Amino acid sequence: MLRNLKNFLRILPEDNVHPEVARHFKHNVYVNTMDMTLFIFGDSFISVNTILPVFAATLTDSPLVIGLIPAIINAGWFLPQLFMAGLIEQLPKKLPFTLKMAVLERIPYLFFPILALLIPSIGKDNALTLFIALLFLRGFAPGFVALPWQEVIASAIPISHRSRYFGVSRVLGQIMGVLGSALAALIFNRLPYPYSYALAFSITVIVQWLSFYFFSKNREPDIRLSEMHPADKALTKKKLVDFKAYGKILSIDKNFRFYLASRSMNFVGFMATGFLAVYAIQQFNLADDQAAIFTGLFFLSGILGNALWGMIGDRVGPKRILLIATAAWLASLIFAIIAPNVWIFYLVFLLFGLSNSGSIMGDAILVMELGDDTQRPSYLGLARSITGIFLLFSPMLAGWMVKASGYLPMFWLSLVCSVLSFVLFLKVKDRPRLSR
Repeated sequence: MLRNLKNFLRILPEDNVHPEVARHFKHNVYVNTMDMTLFIFGDSFISVNTILPVFAATLTDSPLVIGLIPAIINAGWFLPQLFMAGLIEQLPKKLPFTLKMAVLERIPYLFFPILALLIPSIGKDNALTLFIALLFLRGFAPGFVALPWQEVIASAIPISHRSRYFGVSRVLGQIMGVLGSALAALIFNRLPYPYSYALAFSITVIVQWLSFYFFSKNREPDIRLSEMHPADKALTKKKLVDFKAYGKILSIDKNFRFYLASRSMNFVGFMATGFLAVYAIQQFNLADDQAAIFTGLFFLSGILGNALWGMIGDRVGPKRILLIATAAWLASLIFAIIAPNVWIFYLVFLLFGLSNSGSIMGDAILVMELGDDTQRPSYLGLARSITGIFLLFSPMLAGWMVKASGYLPMFWLSLVCSVLSFVLFLKVKDRPRLSR
């Protein structure tokens, strides 16, 4: 495994990498690693799973609102991608368009510090209304950069090196995330509400624009149309939204259908994620700064997980990563259900971080290779938009269940759906890996 990581920046003849991709490989690894590292660091101050739900809980005691946070943000990333696929397939260069969408992605974050500062003057009810509006902007703006960003990464990082790239990038990012969560805990402990949130959100804004700078330095491989197969050239004339082509993919690709079913059920099983920190704080009567500690544990285990997935992923493939990640999430849910004190609940976030790292990396790699590379935007768009429907509604279902019957029944339903997801994942096939 260590030898795998040592050879990370080497392109071997048996890797069958296009010369243009190989020529810019080291540079692109560097700038994309810096982009991801800084983006994750910034995200640690406005975490969807810990800090934002706790911030929302200071404005309302409604579990439905708290359930909206992961629903809107996650679905906003996934749902628009289907309608972007035709456009992205027609672009000879993806990077210029991706940069424009990356600017759009970062604009909503500018308003979160302002909202926090306005709370004393506008009141919590008005602040809650503005918060929900910002959630929609924060959720759906990234959905327009999601697909072209994945295409840029897929074109710059060959399949032979993707697990190690994501592993190294996310390990570095989550190391910074641990530092960020420690700094966030200090901010929440030293500054009064809501100025503590205003400062934390401001740090996010600054760091995310630094990450944009590095992403803008990508060198997109120049694979000219003259080198393309005639069938590939025909793709440049596709409709922007070709439902007939999408239907054909779904009808003939059984493996892809198994993936969609397993991943959709997986997202239903993830309905509990936005409630873990809030439940623990209420159940064990903890202070708000505990949310930053949970974030730190989440990032710490993510570091270990990403290191593991990065070392083994290019050999074992993304399917096995997703199976292990789902098993870790099952264990996390079980500990959440039985935890008698906060010390046991720390295991919940350690296992959640391990699961989340594997789920993100495994899924990012798996979808890039489920279909032919020339149809990759269509596969990505279908995979993200169809499963995104479940991402949108499952947290709201969780919020409704919490309001109606409490946290534990919702945790149990999440557990059952995660078991079904694991069984369905067993039927999904990924591409064979070279022995290294």
